[in-house]
Amino acid sequence: MSNNVFFDAFIQISKIKFSICVIDLENSKKIYENKSLIENDLNGIDFQKFQEFLDDNILKIEKILKEFIKNIHIIIETEDFSNIQISLKNYNNGRILTLGDLSYSLNEARYQCKKTLENKKIVHMLIENYRVNDQDYTLLPENLECNNYSLDIKFICLSHNFVKKLENCLEKYQISISKIINAEYVEKYFNNDDDLFIKAKKITEGCNPNEIEFFNKISKKQGFFEKFFNFFK
Repeated sequence: MSNNVFFDAFIQISKIKFSICVIDLENSKKIYENKSLIENDLNGIDFQKFQEFLDDNILKIEKILKEFIKNIHIIIETEDFSNIQISLKNYNNGRILTLGDLSYSLNEARYQCKKTLENKKIVHMLIENYRVNDQDYTLLPENLECNNYSLDIKFICLSHNFVKKLENCLEKYQISISKIINAEYVEKYFNNDDDLFIKAKKITEGCNPNEIEFFNKISKKQGFFEKFFNFFK
């Protein structure tokens, strides 16, 4: 088996359903898809049944691909997510506001979130509003001289314990988690009936200009903020 990755692998998990999908990177067509509806008397995800679902699918997929799956994106629908809102204000001394000017505020917000929620993993970091010179913007305004600005930032978090359970299930196949994706966030962002896996793929490729990534990942397209933080982290 070669090391040439030509696909993205996704798993969707919820209390009542597990789904897996492999998508061709070149044409976004599905190479493999399977799902399983489960009976679950637990309050949350049944990780034992999730392990069984992996056992039923991973080797089958790798035989089709003639490649090992080394990384996978996991789309999760669960009440275990928690949100935290942070607003930060800074001065810019009349200069044109740039992405570089935001870096301190964004890193400070991330630090404050991690300090507040020590047992949580940040899954998504989203800028919900830019307030520049007392005017609100949904996107970072270009070429705008700025005396002061503030950012309203939302963090979507998941417990380290939950993440560890996922990692333990995947460890058998030596698969790492590329990205954890909140299913509710994906559905709200697109607000349409398109396929969830295709929408999640677009999220991993940086389609939301207001989502900030702090880790390296291989992708055909990187979001504006992701490029910045991969360079400056």
